[in-house]
Amino acid sequence: MRRDSGTSVLLVEDDRATAELYALKLRLDGFAVHHAADGATADVIFDRARPTVVCVDGRLPGMSPRDSARRYAARGAIVVLLTNDQQSFERPPIEASLSLLKSRTNPAQLSAAIRGLVSAHR
Repeated sequence: MRRDSGTSVLLVEDDRATAELYALKLRLDGFAVHHAADGATADVIFDRARPTVVCVDGRLPGMSPRDSARRYAARGAIVVLLTNDQQSFERPPIEASLSLLKSRTNPAQLSAAIRGLVSAHR
């Protein structure tokens, strides 16, 4: 297991079980993880933590994944769209560095994808 130091991830996910699984693996792999279940909380955490990566659920009440991707990318974050919607997966926001289907992405795959994106952006 490779440890990643200095990389923080904001996980914006309203499904508690999914968020806990992803967060556990990311923490085990050395990422600092912040969690928000909604867009308003995500914005507050983003302003405080300035995460390297923001993983955004594609379907959050009151939060457009396209607007969120644009906003976080404009502020320097690497954006990953996590979705179960095939259309959003196939046509993610242009600002998203990666789009993943949650139904096909286990925590280890998410961690590896984030590690690869961070490495490529350095």
